[in-house]
Amino acid sequence: MRLRSNEAERKGKPRIQTIVLVSAFVIVMALGWAVASVAAAGQIAPSDYVSLPTAALSTKGISTTFVNVTAVFHEGMAVGVKGYLVTSSGTPVEGATVYMTYYDNAYRTLTATTDRNGYFEALFPINWTGWLPLTLTYFGDDQHQGLKESFSVYGQNPELPPTF
Repeated sequence: MRLRSNEAERKGKPRIQTIVLVSAFVIVMALGWAVASVAAAGQIAPSDYVSLPTAALSTKGISTTFVNVTAVFHEGMAVGVKGYLVTSSGTPVEGATVYMTYYDNAYRTLTATTDRNGYFEALFPINWTGWLPLTLTYFGDDQHQGLKESFSVYGQNPELPPTF
């Protein structure tokens, strides 16, 4: 009978191995939740996708150009694109909508509006380290001609040596 009572006691008490496994599982889950929470809080919100208009580019007014189109970096990773929209004489084009189209399993288009210096910037929901083919489009208005220009934006952190 003594054997049966010991066996009953063992069945009623959790084994040390079970306690260790359950504790390890709880710790791993808690760490995973903490890492996911920190990662989500540290992300830069990307711009929303839009449809590229089908309207023709304006041929009225002064010609325009994009200058200094480069990657935006966050924590060493390319996360967006920035640049300037100016006239052929270098005057900033203020309040212009710039469409940025790139390919990421499908063509994606984001927009940015230029400030008084002609500066625009958009954050993407992707990051990259190589070359990102990109098409910038400005449809123009009565004072400025529209423009569609292709770029390859290098996503290597400028603080690190290039890898070729």
